[in-house]
Amino acid sequence: MKLFYVFLVVLLIFFIPIPIKFSIYYSTVDYYIKLYGFNLISKNKKRITRIKKLKNSPLIKSKHKFFSKINSKINFKHLISTLNNLKYRPLLKINLSMEYSLNDAARTAIFYGVIYNTTSLTYILLNYLFNIKKFNFKITPVFDDNFLLKIETSSIIFLSLANIIYIIINLLKNNDKQGR
Repeated sequence: MKLFYVFLVVLLIFFIPIPIKFSIYYSTVDYYIKLYGFNLISKNKKRITRIKKLKNSPLIKSKHKFFSKINSKINFKHLISTLNNLKYRPLLKINLSMEYSLNDAARTAIFYGVIYNTTSLTYILLNYLFNIKKFNFKITPVFDDNFLLKIETSSIIFLSLANIIYIIINLLKNNDKQGR
C-alpha cells in the first residue's frame, strides 16, 4: 500500500505543471531580472561582481571550446521548426508594458504606430515556442521633451517534468533524422 502512495506521488509530480514566474524590468536608469521575486541580475549586483572579477582575474583566459562545438552543430532553423511542431508545448502567460518618449512629440507618435505593429509579430514569435494562454502588450507613449524608455514584463511559464522530457526526446529524435 505504501508503494502505491509513493508511486501516486511520483506520478503527480511528474505530470502536474509547475509555474515558473519571472519578471524583467529595463529603464534608462535601472534594470533587473527576477525569478520568483529573487534578483538574478540587477544593476547593483553586476557592479559588485565586476569589482570581484577584476580583483581575481587570471592573467591567461581560456576559451570555451565545449560551447563552441555545441553551437556549431545546432541548426537553429531546424530547431525552431521542431519546437513549433510539438504537440505539447509549455504554457505561457505574459504581460508586457512599455513607456517611451523620443524627445519630440511627432517622432513619439510616429514610432507608436511602428511599435504597435510589432505586437502581432511578438505574439507570433512567442507562439512558435509556447502555447500562449494570456498575452497583454501595453504601449504608453509619453509626450515629453526628454528621452525615456521603460520596458517591464511579468511572465509565468507552466512546465512539467513530462513536458520537458517529451521536448528533449523529440529534439534528439529530429536531430538524428537530420543527420547530425
